[in-house]
Formats: sequence, C-alpha cells, structure tokens
Amino acid sequence: MKRNQLRDSSASSNSTLSASTNTLESLPRANEALTELSPSNKSSSDQPVLDQSPLDQSPLDQSVPNKSPSPLTKKRLPLILGGLILLVTGAVFGGRWWQFQQTHAETDNAQIQGHLSPIAARISATVQKVLVKEGDHVEAGQDLVILEDQDLSLKVQMAQAQLANAQAQLAGAQDTVRITNQTNPTQVEQSQAKLAASMAGINAAEAVVAQAEAQIATRQAAVTQAQTALTKAAADYRRYSSLYKEGAVSAQQNDTARAAYENAQASLVAATQTVQESEAGLVTAKAQLQTSQANANAASGQVKETQISGQNVTVQQAQQKQAQAQIAQAEATLALAKQQITYTVIKAPVSGDVGQLTAQVGQKIQTGQPLLSIVPLQTDTIYVEANFKETALGRLKVGNPADVKVDAYPNETFVAHVAGISPATGSSYALLPPDNATGNFNKVVQWVPVRLVFDSQSDPQHKLRPGLNVSVSVDTVSVDPVSDEPIDKSPIDKPTNTKQTSTIKR
Repeated sequence: MKRNQLRDSSASSNSTLSASTNTLESLPRANEALTELSPSNKSSSDQPVLDQSPLDQSPLDQSVPNKSPSPLTKKRLPLILGGLILLVTGAVFGGRWWQFQQTHAETDNAQIQGHLSPIAARISATVQKVLVKEGDHVEAGQDLVILEDQDLSLKVQMAQAQLANAQAQLAGAQDTVRITNQTNPTQVEQSQAKLAASMAGINAAEAVVAQAEAQIATRQAAVTQAQTALTKAAADYRRYSSLYKEGAVSAQQNDTARAAYENAQASLVAATQTVQESEAGLVTAKAQLQTSQANANAASGQVKETQISGQNVTVQQAQQKQAQAQIAQAEATLALAKQQITYTVIKAPVSGDVGQLTAQVGQKIQTGQPLLSIVPLQTDTIYVEANFKETALGRLKVGNPADVKVDAYPNETFVAHVAGISPATGSSYALLPPDNATGNFNKVVQWVPVRLVFDSQSDPQHKLRPGLNVSVSVDTVSVDPVSDEPIDKSPIDKPTNTKQTSTIKR
C-alpha cells in the first residue's frame, strides 16, 4: 500500500511539472494577445514605422512587428501565471483527493483496546511482600504478591486437632463395642421403656413425613399452575412486543405485557422455592425418622442385650459410623485450610505488564479486593475499536487492509485489517437507547463499531497500549482474508492475470 502511494505521488509530481511546462510555453502567446489589446500599443501601431534594412531583419522579424509590453501587462502577467499554476495544481491534487475518498474510509473516532486481567485476593489477609512494580513485565506463573499466612497456619493446626479428636472418638466407639458384652440385667425394664419411646418417635416422624409429602404435592401443583401462567404471559409479551414494533399497540400495553411476564417468572421462582423448601422439610423429616428408627434399634438392642446380657452392637456401630463421618469432616476442613495457604502466594495468570498496582506492604485486604492488573501487550492480544459513520458501512468488508496511525507515535503507521463489524450501532447498546417514536424526530448519523486487528509483525516492540487514540484509514477496495499483507493493486510491472502481494517491512 505504501509503495502504491509513492508511485501515485511520483505520477502526480510528473503531471504537475508537465502542466507547468505547458503553461510557461503558452506565456509568449498570451503576452502577444495582451499587447495587441493594450491601448498604448494600439495607438503606437497607427504611427508609421521606420523602414529597416533587409539585412538587419530576419524573416521572423519581418512577419512580427516589434511591440513592447505595457506596464499594465507586466503587472498582470505574474497573476495570470500564478493563477494557472494554482488551477493546475488544485485540479491534480483535487482529483487525487477525490479518488482517495472513493476507495478509503477514514475515522479518528477510534481507540486501542486490550484484555486487562485484574488480580484480586482470594482470602482476607495482610500483604507481606510486593514482588513487582508498576510497568514490570511478568510471565505466566510468576509470583506477584505474598500475603501473611500466620492466621492460616493456626487454622491448619485447629483442623488437625479436630481430626485427632474425631479419630479418638472413633477409637472410643470401637472400644465401647467390646465393653458392651457385659450389661446389667436390671436394665431390662429401662431398655423396654426406651424402646417404646423410640417407637412413638417413629410414628410421629412417619406422620411428619406423610405431611411433608402431601405439602410437596400441593406446592408442585402450584408450580405447574405458575408454569402455565408464565407460558401464557410469555406468549402475550412476544405478541405485544411484535405488535409494538409494528406500531399496532402502545408502549404502555407493551410494558404491561412485559410486567405480567416478569411477574409470572417471579411467581414461578417463588413456587419453585416453596417446593424446594418442602423437599428440604421432607429430607429433614426422613432424617428424623431414620434417627428415631436408629434410636428404636438401639433400644431394642439394649433390651435384647439386657435380657441375654449380650452386646449392644447396634448402638455402638451407629456411634462408630458417626465417628467416621466426623473424621471425614475434619479431613475436609484440614484440606480447605491447606488450600487457603496456597492462596497467600498470588501468581500471574497470563504474561504481560503490571498496571494499576494498589497493593502495599502491611495493607489489610479483603476477599475479592483488586490488587493489580496485568495487561498483555502482544500483538495478538490488542485490537482497535474504530467507530465509522453508517454512511461508510456499505463499503467496509471483513478482510479490508487498514493503516493505523497512533497519536502517541505520529511518525509511524501500523498495518491492520478489518476483523469484524458490530451487529448494531453504538447507540443501540446504550443504557437509554434513543426512542424516535416519542417527541420530535431529529435524524442523527449513527456510529458503527468496527474491530480491527493488527498484523503479526506490526508492533514487534510492543509499544501499543490499550486506550491510545488512533486514526484509521481502511482500503475498501482490497480484501485479503488469507494473508496479513495488503494487496498490491499497482499496474506497474504487474503481469496479466497475476495477483501480486506487496511486501512491507515492518
């Protein structure tokens, strides 16, 4: 593309020089015409001219009378010459400007964008070390910030103590199983009373379970009803929305249908939550039933054990399972505490440069508090978001090459190409989009966001930064979706039916 511009500039200079040469050649003829029209020359032509010797005059001198330009002609001659030069120069450059505008789309409403990776704390702790500075380049996996782990070490010790306690309880339950081989026969009546109480608890728990199941059935019916209402409200809302877009109904009717749809959604969510609550109550009732059954089994075992002086194996086995569950819970708590210790060393998730560093040594931070950001500056991670007027949208296509000029580097041009065009204008994504159906209508030219990506070797030094203002010039004629290089459309040294691609050193 740059080589084409140089060729066009050379051709333009040659054409301007040729036009200037032709203008200079026409000056004698213009001078003669102005001389003939001059009053002073006219009066002098009426006077007799002295005869000259034939030897002193050439044939050209004999055919052209000797006339001297008037002062007025001498004053007008530079003005005429300057006007002709300006006219020719303006025509040449005006033609080039018109041709450029027909084949290019330009905008300065553009900025460089990138993927900023915010780094936040995953635990509440105190900053112990900050290993990076603002603007440092870091690699993925590199340590960035170290948090104080004293409190977390205490949590690990507490979890280890809980695990040891659960293990001791399990050992005690196992010992109790062996001890229960000898029981007192006088506990037979007490064991039978406990058995009767456990059976009563089972009956009560079964009644609660039956009541919870009935409640679930009732609330599921309410969910079905809410689902039906939501389906009807959704259909009404779609119908009113379509009619509203066509102008058949008012905005109030459309809003009413939308509100009904949202209320139906909320009713469905509420009904679903009630079903979930009932199901949770059913789970609790079943758990209570199982507990009552376990107590009944334990009491029955005690009766048998007291009667035969046997062993209360059932109860001790239940205690043993409970101790095993406590061990599993303590192990999970210990694993969580150890995992939180690993959160004290914050590492870089991606490679890039450090920015917006707010972490300071001794600072008390909370979970989710941002500490710094990492900005990747590789060419494939940054892009340009350019806003073009809707009048230029018809000429833009994915793959069009583009030249990007950055305000921070005015003497450099970066090569890019169109990667995507937004499916909607920028105002359509606004918090309060314009509504032309209300109030007075004022037609405003809309802006369409266009995404441009840089070629792989456009910025080897990674000088581009997200947020920089740029000016974009897109070649709307050339489209090269395969290669990163723009198409060379110059007819110079270009064979027939051969597509050449210009090589640009970046």
